[in-house]
Amino acid sequence: MDKNREVKIKSAVTEIANSLLRIDAERDLIKEIIDKLAKEEEINKKTLRKLGKTYYKQNYGEEQQSFDEFSDLYESVFETTSNNPLEDAANAL
Repeated sequence: MDKNREVKIKSAVTEIANSLLRIDAERDLIKEIIDKLAKEEEINKKTLRKLGKTYYKQNYGEEQQSFDEFSDLYESVFETTSNNPLEDAANAL
């Protein structure tokens, strides 16, 4: 292999590896932030993660629409608005 080509490829791979290392570090930081806030404020970690992603993507309207569609479909399929679908199914019998 040509020496210039080898150096170019090694340099690119090193840059990729360094970038992946930074990504891992950022993921660890996000996890730590979520863990700490969830514990201190007694908020579900999944909810905090979704808040962060929604804020980052600035797509609250899309998230709300998606949830509304899900809710409508769920209620339509299971003919329920209660929080306990098993109870509703038993009552339907």
